[in-house]
Amino acid sequence: MSADSEKKPGHVWWKVLSRLLGIFAILLLAAIGLFLLSRVLGVDEDGVLPVSLFVLLGMPYIIGALAAFLIDPNAKRTQEKSYLAVLIFMASVLVLGGLLFQEGVICLLMAGVIWTPMALLGAMTTKRMQRKHRRLGDVSATFEMGLIATIPAILLVMDTSVPQSITPYTVERSIVLEASADEIWPLLLSLPDIQESEGRFTFAQSIAQIPRPRSAVVAGEGVSSVRHAQWGESITFEEHITDWQENEALSWEFVFPNDSISRYTDQHISPEGRHLRIQEGGYRLEPLSDGRTRLTLYTDYEAQTPMNTYAAIWGEIFLGGIQANILEIIEGRLA
Repeated sequence: MSADSEKKPGHVWWKVLSRLLGIFAILLLAAIGLFLLSRVLGVDEDGVLPVSLFVLLGMPYIIGALAAFLIDPNAKRTQEKSYLAVLIFMASVLVLGGLLFQEGVICLLMAGVIWTPMALLGAMTTKRMQRKHRRLGDVSATFEMGLIATIPAILLVMDTSVPQSITPYTVERSIVLEASADEIWPLLLSLPDIQESEGRFTFAQSIAQIPRPRSAVVAGEGVSSVRHAQWGESITFEEHITDWQENEALSWEFVFPNDSISRYTDQHISPEGRHLRIQEGGYRLEPLSDGRTRLTLYTDYEAQTPMNTYAAIWGEIFLGGIQANILEIIEGRLA
């Protein structure tokens, strides 16, 4: 065997690796460029990139279209292989881009669910363009390229001209407890020293890594008293009591004296931010005929995004999971 033949396999692998790294670098640079363009076109007062149609839909569409072309410029691969490669590159770009711009796990999860179909749609547009180019020539291909640029441009115009609506939502979870209301009430006022072993598995706290509650203790008594809450080691906020009906209901208004929630979860999750405003919450106790009690925990908030219904689905997942975990902690303390 000659020396040239021994070097050939390694040379081929290096060539393939270099091409893959080159494609990834181009896609990452394209994503960063589009990301920076979004920052120029609209930025919150605190410098956080706003949630926009262009970021959620336009960016992945463009990157998916570009990825499909770079991966298979001559349309030699099957569509299935091309689409799988696009998804792998998109996931890599999303994760690395999130690290570069310090996006949290919550943001990456919410974006990833939308980015995946939009990237595939962009890749499908490229494959369609390639097929038409083979049949009809350059004129048709030029038209298809125009479509790839037009869709994100329309989204940019919509972001700058169409105001985002404000929609109120309520998330609540309930549990039936083997206890009377007067046995449960003290735990609503004082829930200290919560351990990691307490509570339940939730997507929000077990997968997305939102810190678990550590304590919730009321200082004072009656309306205007303050419930001090802590999650993990660093997240703190207050719940100012607005309704105190012993053994029946406890309601509060959320107050966030610091930025610990957005700092230790995700920069877009600001309870008093542009896109999310958490307002009120509380407990309701309902005695049942068999001596048990239904305990309900609820949270009222407003969403202002270009896709409020989508945001509300994640509100159910995250807030609902947190509420279910707290209710199970209370159930465990009663045992």
